[in-house]
Amino acid sequence: MAGEDVVAGIDVGSHNVSAVLLSPTGILGYAILASAEEGERAAKRALAQACARVGHASVPTVVVATGCGRGSVRFAVRESSEVVCQARGAHWLFPQARTVLNLGAESSRAVRISPDGRAAAFATNDKCAAGSGRFLELMARVLEVPLEEMGDLALAADARAEVSSRCAVFAESEVISHIHRGLPKAHILAGIHVAVVDRIVEIAGRIGVEREVVVTGGLALNRALLAELESRLGVPLLIPPEPRIVGALGAALAAMASPK
Repeated sequence: MAGEDVVAGIDVGSHNVSAVLLSPTGILGYAILASAEEGERAAKRALAQACARVGHASVPTVVVATGCGRGSVRFAVRESSEVVCQARGAHWLFPQARTVLNLGAESSRAVRISPDGRAAAFATNDKCAAGSGRFLELMARVLEVPLEEMGDLALAADARAEVSSRCAVFAESEVISHIHRGLPKAHILAGIHVAVVDRIVEIAGRIGVEREVVVTGGLALNRALLAELESRLGVPLLIPPEPRIVGALGAALAAMASPK
């Protein structure tokens, strides 16, 4: 395929950088990298890796950046907000979707989507760790449990400890207290997941949840969180094949629509 037919979207998040290659026929490939290094350098590496994986000969010249670090991607032709890109990407994957719950490392947001894929309303918890991946990371360190094992352990619990959903500092104190009392880690983890979902449901309630509901971001890989969230919302959830690239996909769709 000719180079000019391929565009790219890059999502520079607080923990990961994702790049999506898009052509008129669909997604060609993608890459997800840890974003420990400077934003533009990580963005270039992710884009080069995505190109290498699909054997694309050259890096696309039409690139749109999104995410909290989008301003660092100086080679992008323009920037687009996370809210707009999440709505656009989710709509492309699931045209019937009307709500996106983007559950990321530093923040979670709820976006209501119009029938044509525009962001009609949104709410976020940017100022509080509760309801985000950072909250789970903090609790994983306190409990000395690998982050990737938290969901499965929580699912196996037959009881739930009470954990605050209002403040990460209070929640940490409660978890330490539960540990000192000798409560099973699985019970504490189940309570932690309930606390995270409490916060997400509160955020979603600000915009009103409309079916169908798409869940994106790294927390969409956590089975315990999805099960609790689906139960609380009372609706089935739509999960993308790779929920961490929806923002980058939305940016790539914006690049596809940009004047060449």
